[in-house]
Amino acid sequence: MKIAIITALPEETGALLKRLGFSEKVVCGNLKAYISVCSGHEIFLCEAGMGFDNAARAAEAVIREARPDMLISSGFCGGITTDLMVGDVVVAKSVLIVSGALIEAVSVEIPDSCSNFVVRQAAGGMRVFGGVFASTPSLISKVQIADLLPQGSRYQVVEMESGAIAIVAVENGISFVGIRAVSDPFKEEIGFSLDEFCDDHLRIRIPRVLLTIARKPRIIPQLFRLARNSRIAGANLALAVERFLASI
Repeated sequence: MKIAIITALPEETGALLKRLGFSEKVVCGNLKAYISVCSGHEIFLCEAGMGFDNAARAAEAVIREARPDMLISSGFCGGITTDLMVGDVVVAKSVLIVSGALIEAVSVEIPDSCSNFVVRQAAGGMRVFGGVFASTPSLISKVQIADLLPQGSRYQVVEMESGAIAIVAVENGISFVGIRAVSDPFKEEIGFSLDEFCDDHLRIRIPRVLLTIARKPRIIPQLFRLARNSRIAGANLALAVERFLASI
């Protein structure tokens, strides 16, 4: 099977490169991409950058370049429900797009292999869950998301790319899978907004990071904590993706 994996951040990409052993770098439009073989599958890994628009453009470019049978949205996420801890892996059972107070479900059919994978991993004692992906076109706090989503559903997470990738997959008749690892649980609120670090295209810019730190030195311990959480999430994410590929 030809499988394309789309990430947003260098930390997500790096964890997968390390675990899956990608050896060849290629060009996908103006994006960084890598190819490899894993568990008998041809794998095409592409780093899109953060956000809905970047993810949509990357998914369209990947389909043109690689013509995959499956798109996997892979990366970090924020926990919306309190039962999720740093490093927990969540596999999408459904995908919602949350824009302002409007919530729309993406009409994407999740393969049975996803729920089967979750059951097998859970039976083996792994913290892998099936859950709801809430994708946001713009930055929004976990508290705001929690107030909007239906109550009572477990393992809800928020991120910014899967909704766009799922829509492109549906439009092109390609199977969609979402696999995310929690880098910031619900109770861990940070004293800054990510858009303070980013330009208008949601690209992190070092001068903006340094300026924010200068204005808010209290966030330095939070940045160290986020870096540690990202390492844990990255390792668990890469392991889960490897095991998922071996299961299909």
